[in-house]
Amino acid sequence: MALPLAFSADLVLRAAFRTVPLVDLNLALAAPLVLVAALVFLAAGVAGMAGPRAWARPDARGALALVALPALFLVAELGGTNGAQVVLASGLGLGPEPARATELGMVFVGLGLAGGSLAMSRRYPRGIAAAVACAAGAALVWYVHAPVFSLVGGLLLSAGVLLAAGTIPGAPLKAAGSPLVVTLALAFGWLVFVGTAFGFYAYWAYLPAAYAAIGVVVVATLLSPGAGLPAWRALPIALVPIVVGVPLLALLLTPQSPVTKDPTNTFRIMTYNIHQGFNSGQVPSLDMLVDVISRESPDVLVLQEVVRGWMIDEQHDALGVLAERLDMPYVFGPNIGDLYGNAILSRFPMTDVRRVHFAIESSVRHQPRGAVGVRVGDVVIITTHLDDIADSSAIRQEQVRAILREWDGERIAVIAGDMNADPADLEMSLFSEAGYGDLGEPAGGTTSEEPPRRRIDYIWGVGVIGSSPHTVMALGASDHRAVVVNVTKQSRP
Repeated sequence: MALPLAFSADLVLRAAFRTVPLVDLNLALAAPLVLVAALVFLAAGVAGMAGPRAWARPDARGALALVALPALFLVAELGGTNGAQVVLASGLGLGPEPARATELGMVFVGLGLAGGSLAMSRRYPRGIAAAVACAAGAALVWYVHAPVFSLVGGLLLSAGVLLAAGTIPGAPLKAAGSPLVVTLALAFGWLVFVGTAFGFYAYWAYLPAAYAAIGVVVVATLLSPGAGLPAWRALPIALVPIVVGVPLLALLLTPQSPVTKDPTNTFRIMTYNIHQGFNSGQVPSLDMLVDVISRESPDVLVLQEVVRGWMIDEQHDALGVLAERLDMPYVFGPNIGDLYGNAILSRFPMTDVRRVHFAIESSVRHQPRGAVGVRVGDVVIITTHLDDIADSSAIRQEQVRAILREWDGERIAVIAGDMNADPADLEMSLFSEAGYGDLGEPAGGTTSEEPPRRRIDYIWGVGVIGSSPHTVMALGASDHRAVVVNVTKQSRP
């Protein structure tokens, strides 16, 4: 029951604390939680030291189960307990909508874990059920990738993960002279975990890597002899109200959609590469980001390097957290899988949402990129994050042309973001040739660490004039400076 309890506790804590990393909570709340966790581990260690020590080893099927356990953790992180992945795969959480819409995904994951908990209290071929649920759920979430179907897929996948967690470790053990078999099986399992996780993230949400991890879990559950009924049969049933109730309560307590105001002739726009919610020292920085942005009080905020639930970023939904704390609706444009991309937040109503995916480059050095645009009143707001490879000016030029083609003919528009290019580069001249002015030019460099500072973050505008351009330096928030400009419309369409 240890693993099903762990997966359930993980979901409940993420839902209760709004997927904010523990280290990003205030000290008064984080310190007791860390202390409790430390005491639990200490108690487990002390208990393990009591009595005579004896080694045991599983048979071949049990060894395969140990190999599959780390892969099961990866499957859980990528989708089985990842509410953001479930809801975004179904087309929700993209905006414009209230902040924290991804809480709905946590509810579906909770329902799946509840179903898996109830299923654990019955006697039947649990391994087959776990394998079918994992395979079908993964297919619906990642392959079908469609409204409703992916929500159901998330429910199935979470149920399958919990069933697998209660089934895989059920192989009988035999006395052994050393822990060699267990050590080698777990070591190989963690190599599988590292290999599939690296393949997924290093190759830009490479789904075959996720499928490989799921395949390992499915094979292990099919071959597992399975465990009998839990010693405490009521315990899985007791999980049901917790894993359903806490996410549902979090959803119900989510603030309602913030009140937007009518667009004004002059508004403040801010572009910020938030570095996935981490500062230049790789420390979570959501609180600092909120402080920096709040002090500038932008009417329109465009963000790059936005994550919604990556395992390597502690599975926090940076956009949801920022949107809720800033009280601003958002539009999200994913570029790498469903959980990484660009976003626009606005105190004004947003309409005419468009998402553009740039051409995929053959080399793995170039990550998938794109742009997202909305209409705010009669002004089009676009944000993008261009290719970051130094010798890839030609690629960035094509990406700029793709933006200009998509929004060709707009008389009043602002294009802002991390362009990864210097002002004199050819790709930046394309904006000038299209009639756009460099509104943030007087603000200066935007990188925070490279000496001398480079200027790679821009706010370009046509049909508007800019005033009071400046950068915002906050090493505790991101590895970029934010660029802020007051924009005034020159003409009407």
